[in-house]
Amino acid sequence: MSATSAAMSGAMRPHEGPALARALAARMPALIIAAQRIAQTVQQGGHARRRAGTGENFWQYRPAQPGEAATRIDWRQSARSDRPYVRENEAQSSQTIFIWCDNSPSMLWRSSEALPTKAERALLLALATAAIVLRQGERVRVLSADGMTATGISGQGALERMATILIDAMRHPSPPSTLPTTAHLVRNARLVLLGDGLYAPDAFSALLRAALARQVRTSLIEVVDPAERDLPYAGRTRFSGLEHEASITLSAGTDLRAAYRAAFARHQQQMSDLCRAGGNDMIAHTTDLPPERALLALHDQLAAGMRPAGGGTRP
Repeated sequence: MSATSAAMSGAMRPHEGPALARALAARMPALIIAAQRIAQTVQQGGHARRRAGTGENFWQYRPAQPGEAATRIDWRQSARSDRPYVRENEAQSSQTIFIWCDNSPSMLWRSSEALPTKAERALLLALATAAIVLRQGERVRVLSADGMTATGISGQGALERMATILIDAMRHPSPPSTLPTTAHLVRNARLVLLGDGLYAPDAFSALLRAALARQVRTSLIEVVDPAERDLPYAGRTRFSGLEHEASITLSAGTDLRAAYRAAFARHQQQMSDLCRAGGNDMIAHTTDLPPERALLALHDQLAAGMRPAGGGTRP
């Protein structure tokens, strides 16, 4: 049993996935309202589609290049400097954002009834992400747990359909450490993963490489319970694996906590390094923190990934 996938006795079990799904389905309207509120808090004007193109809205000024047609030069802006500048507008083409939620049994866990399960927090962040990108004219497709199907959502009731897809999937948790395939990814799309990061590094690296081969950059929001990070237990504690590991009783003292935290930090660093190689920093999020923090970091990644190469300037 890996330390990072251990759970204290009494945690929600894989067979309780249907119960969690029923509870979330009953709260779906409130979840969608919460997701929309979070999206509204995070969103600050135009987002990710702000890149050079042939649209009507202004994007940036950039220095004119040798051989640039005189008709493209903005003479008013150029008069303010000692070099000519070209006015660029935003692109009008939308981008496809693929969203995947980890559906493995370890996502069903929480260390306290005062906290949401990791699955519930991932669902909320997925809905809020979709709320932002749909509002800005991007396309959203929801990947199944194994990545073998991709369902587009759009129009009125899009978040309700997305919530239904993700909640229904919780009724049948995936095998441990399931990662999506890249079969449905389209070139130049973005892939947003929401999961607890308890993946074999080799398998996760293979996913990122396969995505990059399709020119798809990946963002991971790693959703973990604070107890998984800190191991706050003391005395003899029985841990029960959520993914078919055998139960184990340990004396949870200072030495065990130090060793555990060191192992957790090594895993975090490895996952972070892989994410950076895949195009973005990992976004680490614990369920005791406001979801807005993680969504703001993701919003910045999506926006940065769509800006034109080279340094342009705002007026």
